[in-house]
Amino acid sequence: MTLALAALLAFASIGAASPTGIPLERCTLAGGVEARCGTFTVPENRTQPDGRTISLRVAVLPARDGGTKPDPLVYIAGGPGGSAVAAALPVLTTFSETLESRDIVLVDQRGTGHSNRLACARPSSPIVTPAAIRVYVRSCMAKLNADPRQYTTEPAMDDLADVIRALGYRQVNLYGGSYGATAAQYFLAQHPELVRTAILDSGTLLDVPIFELWGRNGHRALRAILERCAGSRACKARYPRVREEAFELITALRRKPARFRGRLMRAAAAADAIQSLTRSPAGAAKIPRIAHRARLGDWAPLARAVPNADAPGPAQVMYLSIVCSEPWARRDPKRTALASRGTYLADTTRLEATVFAAACSAVPKADQPAWSKARVRSDKPVLLTMGGSDPQDPPSNVANAARELPNSRTVVVPGGGHGVVQLWCISRLTYEFVERGTAVGLDTRCVSRYRPPPFR
Repeated sequence: MTLALAALLAFASIGAASPTGIPLERCTLAGGVEARCGTFTVPENRTQPDGRTISLRVAVLPARDGGTKPDPLVYIAGGPGGSAVAAALPVLTTFSETLESRDIVLVDQRGTGHSNRLACARPSSPIVTPAAIRVYVRSCMAKLNADPRQYTTEPAMDDLADVIRALGYRQVNLYGGSYGATAAQYFLAQHPELVRTAILDSGTLLDVPIFELWGRNGHRALRAILERCAGSRACKARYPRVREEAFELITALRRKPARFRGRLMRAAAAADAIQSLTRSPAGAAKIPRIAHRARLGDWAPLARAVPNADAPGPAQVMYLSIVCSEPWARRDPKRTALASRGTYLADTTRLEATVFAAACSAVPKADQPAWSKARVRSDKPVLLTMGGSDPQDPPSNVANAARELPNSRTVVVPGGGHGVVQLWCISRLTYEFVERGTAVGLDTRCVSRYRPPPFR
């Protein structure tokens, strides 16, 4: 079925309004996706129901057959800071089979998208010192007509539960990728009665300090990518020193930054660019050539990969509220530096940890539930899909998941990066998992046949 035909059939089943507690009307989302949209009002401070309120943006992609399955798929965006509603087109593409008989529900999390999005104005000039960062963030917080302490994951998942109930669903199938997988774990802990199944795509369990391990995991992923190139006859012939050149590049830039067409390329920026490429198989395929050309003095391929921004974009308050308050996002500078020592990302992670500490010193902190410091325990069916070469959320970040999630199954895509649900047969596996309502007996043999794109 073509995407256009799918959208047409979905539109044909849309009514003027929802018969539930949220009035929904026809709408067209980004990419021409037809849906039913509305808003849902929640208290900003959920302990003060009579206080200030905020509106959440809600969109429902209606099942093509009219909804023969009563439990929808609920998509939780990553980030933190992504808009679920803005992701309607890729969601429709990835979960097309699921949409045949199940609705798909999209809710912009509080502080993002069209749900009272909070952001600081872009700084007029680059801010690089911890003192300047603190001044910038304090100024932003002082101008907010909102309480940033209320924009963390726990109240957001209570919001989502209220939306689900108001839409008339008794149980749902959760999907969360990256931070969305973190939020899905919060939802499992807070509202288990509403969960039928959960898919955690490229996520990390709550007791693992993902940011403190950023350098070590990223280094391991890059080594695995380069070893894969060395194991290919064609790639090895073209880049005989492929195991060394990327790391030598960073070392050389640490000694002396390179200048290319008026730009100064430093080691931290180059390492960050390479780490970004490792997040996807397509990006990883470019790394051997980029490193090889740079070692020969041709900086053009690397320059195209390194962002050329004079100043950072607007700081999203919801992101700061979450990473500065929640235990899973801790990033102690000393522990981060120790874990990243000897890795190609040592400079990058040390800088980011310093920026993080400075910014968070100016952010009001929200109290966190005691359970959020440990792994969530649940007997719900959970499917964990992981990329074997994910530099951020590798399979080691969900090691022994079955201890706390006894009805879970972990599927690792060889050579996969960060976010694998769209790769090869994984979207089909997620469809079968939701249809069956269990990971027991799920045939995952197709995963071993996945082959990443060839190196360029």
